[in-house]
Amino acid sequence: MLNREKYAKEILDIACKGDKIAVRNGKMTSCDNLLCKDCDFGYSDCNEKILKWANSEYIEPPVDWSKVAVDTPILVRNSEKNAWKKRYFAKYENGIVYAWGYGATSWSAYGSDNIIDWEMAKLAEREDV
Repeated sequence: MLNREKYAKEILDIACKGDKIAVRNGKMTSCDNLLCKDCDFGYSDCNEKILKWANSEYIEPPVDWSKVAVDTPILVRNSEKNAWKKRYFAKYENGIVYAWGYGATSWSAYGSDNIIDWEMAKLAEREDV
């Protein structure tokens, strides 16, 4: 997926206001909200840099699992071959993501021993929930 596909709605909203897009610390915003010195595109050739950014592959930012709230919807699996399973985040410990067993939440799980560690995890998107 390209950045322009990932951010299509935001780009359209900014364009409809008659503005250009800008990016700061990897996050897209309106050019009106930013000084050139603070923009990832810099001072010169920003139109070319915007076009290059828009047509480049979107890279998912890494999740800081230590800041994820308990019971946040996540997707988990133990192998690339397995389908993603819907679960709720339980904890993050020693570099490992844990989810409540069998789709339970902290409220419905049978004690704190009902958590499972997973090899792979990602935050669920709105359309996944």
